[in-house]
Amino acid sequence: MSDLEQRLTSIFRATFGDEGIVLRPEMTADDVAGWDSISHIRLIFAIEDEFGIKLSMKDLEGLDDVGSLSSTIARHTGVAAG
Repeated sequence: MSDLEQRLTSIFRATFGDEGIVLRPEMTADDVAGWDSISHIRLIFAIEDEFGIKLSMKDLEGLDDVGSLSSTIARHTGVAAG
């Protein structure tokens, strides 16, 4: 598991209060209990804080799944997505 994947997994587990979450590239909000609009905002803020980035509206509109989220983070940070 890459550093990005480890950090992102920790963020998901903390945001959703579930230590059993195992991220997959194709995972979407439908796959995670409690992933609603409010938790999505908390998730994005936690990601921005952890990685020291600011996601634009264009970035957010392109997020279809965990894989696209990882790619977006990697693009902003230069950290390998996996």
